[in-house]
Amino acid sequence: MSLMPTVTQPALYRIHPVSFRDGNGDGVGDVHGMVAALPYLKTLSIDGLVLPHELSAQAAAAVAAQGLGLWYCDGQSLVRHSAARQQYVRSPLALEVVPFSIERLVEVLHARRTTLADSLWSTGDADQPRVVSHWGQGNLRSADAFLTLLAMLPAPVCLYQGEELGLPHAAGLQDPLGAQTPMPWHEAPEQVTAGEIHWYQQVAIEHRALAISRQQHDSQSTLRYCQSLLALRRLPVIQHGELSAVSQKNGVVRLLITHQDQCLEALINLQPYTQAAAPSEATLPLAWQHGAQQEGHQWVLAGFASAIFTRNVNCESRGVTHG
Repeated sequence: MSLMPTVTQPALYRIHPVSFRDGNGDGVGDVHGMVAALPYLKTLSIDGLVLPHELSAQAAAAVAAQGLGLWYCDGQSLVRHSAARQQYVRSPLALEVVPFSIERLVEVLHARRTTLADSLWSTGDADQPRVVSHWGQGNLRSADAFLTLLAMLPAPVCLYQGEELGLPHAAGLQDPLGAQTPMPWHEAPEQVTAGEIHWYQQVAIEHRALAISRQQHDSQSTLRYCQSLLALRRLPVIQHGELSAVSQKNGVVRLLITHQDQCLEALINLQPYTQAAAPSEATLPLAWQHGAQQEGHQWVLAGFASAIFTRNVNCESRGVTHG
């Protein structure tokens, strides 16, 4: 099976192997555990994995069998594809938006919008504070908003393990180990096998209620939302479009993405309280909403809610603008 990229703007998933999954029962993540987790990773609608070191041919073949590409960290600033002559400069938003503010976030995206697709964008990594705690002030609801922001960028993006679950930082923000605690695969001890108990005991207490075993069966969970959100990235307007405008008003970020006669507009409330906003054209059909309700020609967005609209006509902005 070919390992060539199959999408223009891939959604990748960064794995920190020692804290991802244990495959031999010694309490340390390993390649066997990662391979066992491939069916789960495939359900995320991601396009490939980012790893710090190259895999064996056998493990690489298992990844390819799931239709996933392999990317490797090349120093601190580059990510390269294992087979294609393709690489991206890593652009961690957490390092570019310093100190964090919504205004600064919009400034960074606006300044980079014409070259957005040249970089691999992320909101987390093994040596960075988890975004829920860093940008969301520990509010677990903020995970959905930051996932929406990242997923709607018409550029290569990368999730760090656990972001699809909305995990908070499991230590002080200055301690990188807070982003390296074992992934919570199971919520309760009775769900684990004898070989998994050592791993389970190391999972941060605050992460157990956010375990994969729980979120997989909750249609309103961050995990289920993330799966649908990344599937939405398959839209041609995201795969081939460009960020025509980015702005904000009162903490509601507006992204306008265009491609030929297609348009996607995302309204993302990055504040914890309810706000009203409207797309640039009130008749835009709704493609996606999460915690938003329509009232007349505007939308009421709960804290950290979002609404996404698409249109296949001229995308001139004519209504409420943000900024």
